[in-house]
Amino acid sequence: MTLAAAAPAVSVVVPFFASSATLASCIESLLSQGSRGVPVEFLFIDNGAPDDSAEIVREYPDVVLLRESTPGAYAARNAGLRRARAPIIAFTDADCVVDQDWLEQIVRALEVPTVGVVLGACRYPQRASWALKFLAAYENAKIQYVLDHCPPACFFGYANNMAVRASLFDELGPFREWRRAGDTEFVHRVAAERPDLRVHFDPAVRVTHHEFLSFRARARRLNLYTETNAKIDTFRELTFGQRLRVLSRCRLDGQGSGR
Repeated sequence: MTLAAAAPAVSVVVPFFASSATLASCIESLLSQGSRGVPVEFLFIDNGAPDDSAEIVREYPDVVLLRESTPGAYAARNAGLRRARAPIIAFTDADCVVDQDWLEQIVRALEVPTVGVVLGACRYPQRASWALKFLAAYENAKIQYVLDHCPPACFFGYANNMAVRASLFDELGPFREWRRAGDTEFVHRVAAERPDLRVHFDPAVRVTHHEFLSFRARARRLNLYTETNAKIDTFRELTFGQRLRVLSRCRLDGQGSGR
């Protein structure tokens, strides 16, 4: 893989804070994409990490270490956007491990000229609880159902597995630097101002999210996102009937990956 010395096809932006437990696994999963032939730059943004996370990043010469003093993951992602050089910006988080063909699948998905944003499938580790794995299946089925069958008011985003045409950030501006849901707000901007471009779910763009191992912890976080989404004037939650339709589409095999 040709790294930052050449013009990249993809800029990967990863914010981090107190991430020393998972950061090396995240970086190594990204660097293992090398045989796929996608020119890429990796931008890791230190958001004031109180541990040795920055030192871990420095151990990898093919990774660019940036710093952002404004607290918050979206401020850190925006710092990455200011440095990014590629026409595709891919996002994941420091507690995620990407599949070996993650970059290849992102590039493939964005070869379709009418696609502006790609959202991928998220899974949890094998040691996670059965209930959490079912929740992953539900979350993946939900985003596919929303993007395929619902009006843009129901759309949402998640920057732990997301890719965007850089031209959209140039046109619409960066993320809102909120504590949460800046990705969903950006997706709503895309839907409102560029209705000619699709927000697309691709089940082949996959990451494993290591932050949660229990259903209860993940459900608490999702509830916080629900509260933050209320700040977006255009956002609407699914109805009870729509949620039942999502449940009917869940597949636990692959945690809802569609395969």
